Amino acid sequence: MSSHNHADVSSLLHELEALTHTQRTKHLIGLGQQSLTSPQTTHLITTLSHGTPYTQLLALKTIHGSRNLSLAKHLLSANSKYLRTQAINVICCLGSDEQVLDALKNVERLLQGRTVRRLWSARGRRRRGGIIDGFLEWLREEGEVVLWRELLPYGGREGLERGLPEVIGDFSLLEWGRLAKCWPEIAKRELWALIEASEEGDMLLRRTVCYVFTQWISHDSTVDFALSLVRIAVEKEKVPLAAFPIGWPKGTLFKRRPVQAVDLIVDAKDDLGTDAFIFQTEKLLRKISLQQFLALTKRYPTLLEEHMFSNLSTEQKLPAYELIRVAWRDENDALGWVVLEQLPAEQRIAEARRHLKLKWLDINPDRRIKCVALLPWNEAMQLQKPYLRSSDADIRSEALSQQIKAARYDSAHIEDALKLILNHKNEAATIQREYFRALTDIPASRFKESHLELLTQIVRNALDSAAATITLYLLTEFVGSMLSVHPTWAARQMALIVKERAAVPGKVQLSGVVPVKEVMSVVQSEMSAALESLLRKQDAAALTTLARSFEEYMKYWPELLETCNKAFEIPEMESSHEMIMEVISKFKQSPGFWERIIPLLTKENKDIAGSRHIVRRIHRQYQNLLRPYINPTEAPPSYTRKRDALDELRGGFWRWTPAQQQALTEIILKDLANEDVTSEKKVSYIWQLGLLPSISTSHLITLASDERPIIQETALKALGRLDSSLGVPTLLSALEDDRGRIAIYALRSALKDLPKSEAFEILKSVPSTKVTVAKETVRLIGDLETEDAFQWLLETEKGSLHASVRKALLRALWSFLDRDETWKMFTLAAADPEADVAKGVISIPIDSMSLETRQKHLNLLLILLQHPTPEVRLETLKRLTSMPLSDPENVLSERLFQLVRSEYQDEVDVAVRAIFATYARTQIPLIVALYESLVQDRKLLIRVHDTPYVSQISPRDEMRLLRPVTHAILGVLERDRLSVKRRVRLLFEGLPWEEIRGYLIDLVPNLTADALVFLCEQLEDEGWSAGWKRAGDDYSLTEKELAKSTDERARRVALSLLVSSVGENGEWTKEKRDRLDKYREDKSVLVAERAWEVEVKGVDDEEDEETESGDAGDA
Repeated sequence: MSSHNHADVSSLLHELEALTHTQRTKHLIGLGQQSLTSPQTTHLITTLSHGTPYTQLLALKTIHGSRNLSLAKHLLSANSKYLRTQAINVICCLGSDEQVLDALKNVERLLQGRTVRRLWSARGRRRRGGIIDGFLEWLREEGEVVLWRELLPYGGREGLERGLPEVIGDFSLLEWGRLAKCWPEIAKRELWALIEASEEGDMLLRRTVCYVFTQWISHDSTVDFALSLVRIAVEKEKVPLAAFPIGWPKGTLFKRRPVQAVDLIVDAKDDLGTDAFIFQTEKLLRKISLQQFLALTKRYPTLLEEHMFSNLSTEQKLPAYELIRVAWRDENDALGWVVLEQLPAEQRIAEARRHLKLKWLDINPDRRIKCVALLPWNEAMQLQKPYLRSSDADIRSEALSQQIKAARYDSAHIEDALKLILNHKNEAATIQREYFRALTDIPASRFKESHLELLTQIVRNALDSAAATITLYLLTEFVGSMLSVHPTWAARQMALIVKERAAVPGKVQLSGVVPVKEVMSVVQSEMSAALESLLRKQDAAALTTLARSFEEYMKYWPELLETCNKAFEIPEMESSHEMIMEVISKFKQSPGFWERIIPLLTKENKDIAGSRHIVRRIHRQYQNLLRPYINPTEAPPSYTRKRDALDELRGGFWRWTPAQQQALTEIILKDLANEDVTSEKKVSYIWQLGLLPSISTSHLITLASDERPIIQETALKALGRLDSSLGVPTLLSALEDDRGRIAIYALRSALKDLPKSEAFEILKSVPSTKVTVAKETVRLIGDLETEDAFQWLLETEKGSLHASVRKALLRALWSFLDRDETWKMFTLAAADPEADVAKGVISIPIDSMSLETRQKHLNLLLILLQHPTPEVRLETLKRLTSMPLSDPENVLSERLFQLVRSEYQDEVDVAVRAIFATYARTQIPLIVALYESLVQDRKLLIRVHDTPYVSQISPRDEMRLLRPVTHAILGVLERDRLSVKRRVRLLFEGLPWEEIRGYLIDLVPNLTADALVFLCEQLEDEGWSAGWKRAGDDYSLTEKELAKSTDERARRVALSLLVSSVGENGEWTKEKRDRLDKYREDKSVLVAERAWEVEVKGVDDEEDEETESGDAGDA
């Protein structure tokens, strides 16, 4: 860079005004290098560092040339958050370890955390872990325990191992997440120990494990940790498989590791509900092996659905067909077309012949034509002749398209299919459209060199005919698909179609034996003349469509990009400029292109000047081209588009010079005064005004007193979001009037970047006359987490506080759960007769509590459960239900069992849920005693059991913790003669078949009519959706034993078990049909009537054929 000798700051600023941000930066780096030998330049830079935020930024950039870090140290105390951040970034980049550590000690907490994380994220020599360790030691010495805990995982291993035992016992979820991110091996070790030490069903363990799993599974480097975490948690039976975000709605594991996910699911003892596979099944099945596919569909037979069949791999389709070939038949005994056309050859032909025997097809010629096309070519052509010659155009069209499409089954007949098209070249446009659609269904790789001559004739005939646009589109789609197989032929035909009819294919996907680069070389060579033709015809639509079609491969076709660029220089194509800009803005242009084209497009009031692509590029890279936007000529509506485009800019205004920012400010102020501008736009303008770092805050301060409420509120919020603290005095002033409600919330944003001591002093001075202001002030002080803040909260609590303020104070004390004074105040609040105050201590988070603190929390909840207000008790019970706690000493048990007798049904419902969530594993005798008393009070039994308990149990494995208590309850209900139906319902709502069957035989003699009906409905219903039925369940032994009974009720249950055993494949084997026939001959009407109602859906065809052949032999 040439030497510059600047007499003063003004001449430098004038010189920089005409440059882009990048050019200014290069210039300033050179200036920094020059300062090493020029005292005059050094003085100039020093002057800049003591000027406005803009000149301070300029001075900061010279450091990259001078390496003079004293400027950066000076700017660490700047009023601007952006400048402080840039300053410490420069020090981290250029400074020594000592200089970086010293800088860390002198910035606010928020920036300390960000800088440590930035240092940790750096790679190689830039990581500089010693700085982080030194900073952590300093934090501990200074008593900054909260920040030390937060940043501990970012330090070295030695320091982490030394400090971890002190804090691991009360880690919060966020702290577990940091440890898992920074040190996955250590997190794994600690989680393994936590899993070993925890009890099954521990909700806090479940939350922790799932939180860490979600983080690990989201990154390639830690996926294996996530998989091992699932395995150990499931194998130890501490966390059920269903608790992890394996499938829907997140589907994390299915997306990241589908093969391993299926192994986990198949090998696990737990059964997932099929809901976990929603929206994942089709993609998942194609990614797994045949062995996994068979295992998965065997365990979850309802997983396969008809619409998925076409997405299965070739080797998966045959076993899938064997599984569902009967179950998927409709009322006409027909399979869906999506299945038929995708079957392997042997099964496809067999099914086609079976279908052609169905009488239903006699009145459905369209479906018959489709089935005929599935037969071998020659056989099919004989059967298709009447349809191909039909006078009905729809039938003829269907026959042509289906038979042409059938050539994909046998490549030897592709030539016959092409000749069939040529023989019907004079068909109507609607028929042409259908056979071209069919042609695109034949894989391009099936076409050989010998077919190209016939294909050329087909293309020529289509171009010579009056083919409709959709037909030409389908033709170009076919030609585009051929590029990867026969690039020369396809490129020539595409060029011909584009040149003659300007028809362009849609999205082109190149995937074949010919390399992409070679294909595109041919395309560029063959399409050159066609591009010139489109430009000459000024066909922007075709040109942009072509660019979108080849968007993925544009780097191999520079001529196409250059042709699009030339369109900007053709005035007649101005109406299409924006459409072309949408395409070319995605690609790298030749040097100087944008500098040349932007002035051409923006010097006049053209519509394209409002394009967001141009405005954003100017904003980020070419700030010297801003003039047409910030110094516009009055010529609407184009100026309106430019104005709207400017309004979309959010952030990045440090790249603009003060003069440019001032020009934009004048436009904003003018628009704010314009009554024709909508309030919505004015709000947006005010937010933008607050983002201009070189503009005085006086404009926002004035607007903060505006009479219009929406303007006033937005200005106050914008003052809180300023890059500096200059808005704080205005916000503090606003707290004393009607604006206080908005100003206090805006103040939160303004204070978060200030040192805690300074923020505390400001907050202490806030007037507390308004409730909203007072309660938000209390919360803000609590968030400071300092000793001064804690003492202030204690002192404030002694005064007379509004209920809302007291509630806010209780929330603020969440940051100090390790203090005894905090729990004393919580205890007083829990006993407060005012419900709103008591409710303020219900939702205290427990994930960062020590064991001692959790015991205090249990005692607090006991007080809340004894509160005289039902509202408080109900909220406390909901808290226990949503986040169950461990209560080994039964602190809450006595009170919870009392609450099941509450006069309020809602309270009873939630109390029952809380009891089972808390004590189902540890206090079964207490629950048995409860039920023994309930059966003596039937109304109370109904209130406690029929909805509250039954609604929370499930046969699924994730609720297996409740199975022992369910068995215990069944034992109590067995002695109650009026609870037969209740027992049946409890069986199917809470247990899987393997545990149900032991009860059935003993239950039959006691079955009432209602209970029998309910039992049979449960057995015959879709068991998989309820969860009690599993793949591989055997009902035959129980059925056969019940079938021998002399009790008609037992035989009726046996019949239901037979119906249930048919399963998802719907096949009635000969043995099962024989058993059904016996039930139809039963002497009991109860059994026989239902047996004749059973629909034998789809009979096993092979067995029928064997029977027919046997009958023929006997004859």
